[in-house]
Amino acid sequence: MEKITNLKYLQPGEAVKFEYKGEKAILVRTTEEQLAAYVAICPHEHEGVEWDKELHKLLCECHMSLFNVDDGTVYKHSSIFDHIDNLTPIDVEVDDDQNVYAV
Repeated sequence: MEKITNLKYLQPGEAVKFEYKGEKAILVRTTEEQLAAYVAICPHEHEGVEWDKELHKLLCECHMSLFNVDDGTVYKHSSIFDHIDNLTPIDVEVDDDQNVYAV
C-alpha cells in the first residue's frame, strides 16, 4: 500500500495528485465521507486530467473531455471523437488515523 495523504489535509471538494505504480494519479475527497481516486491520464491522448472543483468533474484540458468523479465515466467529450474510455479507478483505504492509502 502507498500512503497518499491524511484526511486532515484534504477537505471535501479538494483533490491531491500522487504517483501510483509509476503513473500520475489523483485523489478527490468528494464529500466528508467519500473519496475517489483515478489514474490521472486521459484514455484518449494520454494527457493529464485535472480536478475542476466548480464543475465537480475531472477534466482533460487537451480536448475538454469531462469525467464523472464518482465513477470515472465519461460525462462529455469532444464531438470530434466517437468514443473515449472511462478513467481507470484506483482502490483506496483509510486507516484509523485517517491516513489514505492506494491499494
